Amino acid sequence: MAAPPPVPGARPYVTVVQYNCLAEGLSGDDAGFDSLPKDEMAWPKRGYELTRKIIDADADVVCLQEVDHYHDTFRPALHAQGYDGIYREDEWSPCLKTTDGKLADGVAIFYKREKLELLGMHVPFTPRDVKEPPIEERRDAGKCLVARFRLRGPIDARRGPGWKDYTCAKQDFIVASLHLASAKNEDGVKRRESQALCAMKEILTFKAMSGAGREDRLAPIIIAGDLNAQPHEPAVEVFKKLGLMSCYARHIRAEPLFTTWKIRSGPYKPGEAKMTIDYIFAQHSAFDVYDVLAMPRSDELGPKGLPCRGHPSDHLMLKASLEFIPVADP
Repeated sequence: MAAPPPVPGARPYVTVVQYNCLAEGLSGDDAGFDSLPKDEMAWPKRGYELTRKIIDADADVVCLQEVDHYHDTFRPALHAQGYDGIYREDEWSPCLKTTDGKLADGVAIFYKREKLELLGMHVPFTPRDVKEPPIEERRDAGKCLVARFRLRGPIDARRGPGWKDYTCAKQDFIVASLHLASAKNEDGVKRRESQALCAMKEILTFKAMSGAGREDRLAPIIIAGDLNAQPHEPAVEVFKKLGLMSCYARHIRAEPLFTTWKIRSGPYKPGEAKMTIDYIFAQHSAFDVYDVLAMPRSDELGPKGLPCRGHPSDHLMLKASLEFIPVADP
């Protein structure tokens, strides 16, 4: 995947990865995965493969879901490669039940600390007093973590003789890592739509409150997540109607054929599931999609689906390169 060319006058850009990592607490023997040998499915090995894949992607921003080893795996590995991170653990995580309370998963955002400055973060509706508040109460944004970042100026501008001419970087933007309800039934469709609406309301509120009075157009929005919703579902339409584009659909004129493919036996959600439910959305008025990471074909993964060698989760990694569209002076 090519990076935007470093030519004079090139527009500022940011690269974003979306990845549901398949929590250890959801991948044990009861989960029914047999697409990898047990030793490769076990966390010490699979955790290493996940972090290596994320590091190799070399994105500026990394949005993760199903993270139940943030402190002992993801954070130390990525920090050593120049990333800082923020994390929201789910107090109602299903991993608590499957691991006898030892693990809980959540959502995370990692960012390259040399390129980006964290200006603020927001964790909507946390803590929750119940796992699934009534839809009509509009206080469920799924597992949602929101952050505001600013592109840093070049190091030679911020340090050394040129520091007097450098005030601060002015290009900032909002990123949300999102994981919506998983039930594949009518109630699940309704809850995901409600969660998407609540998430957008919270993101827009945070954007307004964290911007120190700056104009709305100066902090465009990027949302990356496992929506558990296929492209035709209302939850996806929520984001499109509010001015966001799917980066893959914009760049290749279609969503990927699938972003998750799992074939499971046993008591936990047995059967085959192969569909597109992961997305990177960006504000279409503020970004051009420069490139996206190509998705593998089914025959490249093998007959048992995901996880497999080279793809250590039951979801595929997405990546988009986004160029900021210059804002005209008023």
